[in-house]
Amino acid sequence: MDMQVFTLFADNILAGIAAFIAIIVWVKTRDSSWVFIVLAVLGYYTSVIYNTFIFFGIILQGNYVLYGIDLIYAAFRYIPVLFLIIALVIKAVKNMKR
Repeated sequence: MDMQVFTLFADNILAGIAAFIAIIVWVKTRDSSWVFIVLAVLGYYTSVIYNTFIFFGIILQGNYVLYGIDLIYAAFRYIPVLFLIIALVIKAVKNMKR
């Protein structure tokens, strides 16, 4: 088995489990910082699925390029990190008020 296929398979399984648990947490939470953490996990899962589709040729990469940057790839790569930053800032602000 090719190492890249094994890595994609492992990413899909682990990200799928994380997304499933994130959806369960999302239903039970009312805290805005946790909502952004859940969105980050779901965004990461979307990124893994997108990379899998690119690998198997289902989606062609490079359709939306601006200044040499693939916008869709950049969005899937960096939006989950931005959601994590927002969640941590919200949590830090809440803890500073105490």
